[in-house]
Amino acid sequence: MSYKIKKWEMSDAKDLAIALSNKKIQDNLRDGLPYPYTEQDGVDYISAILSADENETFAFAITVDSKVVGSISVFC
Repeated sequence: MSYKIKKWEMSDAKDLAIALSNKKIQDNLRDGLPYPYTEQDGVDYISAILSADENETFAFAITVDSKVVGSISVFC
């Protein structure tokens, strides 16, 4: 398996929706995420990240074998 951290791309929305629509995964994440998590939710999240101030928001996609499985971020 190949693990990477990369910049978000709009094309990542589908993989993000698949990962976050898994109830077992959602049960271990912070409150406030919609369930089921749709591709549009992913588009909205990625749009917000890409338009955020790069000096205050640091957010990256986590991939396994080139598929997005999550996110890591720091907000200043």
